[in-house]
Amino acid sequence: MRSSLASLLADTLADGGWRAKARPEQLLPVGDDWNGVVYLAGRGWGKTRTGAEGVKEQVEYGFAKRIALVAPTAADARDTLIEARSGILAVSSDWCRPTYEPSKRKLSWPNGAIAHTFSSEEADRLRGPQFDFAWADELAAWNEPQATWDMLMFALRLGSHPRWIVTTTQGPSSWSRS
Repeated sequence: MRSSLASLLADTLADGGWRAKARPEQLLPVGDDWNGVVYLAGRGWGKTRTGAEGVKEQVEYGFAKRIALVAPTAADARDTLIEARSGILAVSSDWCRPTYEPSKRKLSWPNGAIAHTFSSEEADRLRGPQFDFAWADELAAWNEPQATWDMLMFALRLGSHPRWIVTTTQGPSSWSRS
């Protein structure tokens, strides 16, 4: 038997949600006074969960409709951002669960939001698309981090206040040392 939307929402609220469970430093800022957030931390800190929950929150609140998900490789985008135990599919609410189409590198939510995955190995694939939100994962491990970041920033041009989050560990790239 399928639950009603009202009961699914009630179940989601009853467990307190991510904002009740997360450490304060894992939460996206509240309000309009931010453009981007960098979560720079070591293994086990909860960066993937933080990023996935950030995407979920932006989609469910209706702040994000077109999302870029950028990882070091295409496999990383699929395995970590989308399919991991703490990835987008795992944290999604039953009432707003996206459909994943791996062959299209695409997630589609019932409210009309769409996310596309990108790899830092192919920065030029970010040429042309437009987004209002982006999650950049493991930027310190990106191939050509500056070129990929620049293309991502050019693509963040939808809506009145496009935003981004970065989840990364410290790495050898010059970007992470600056």
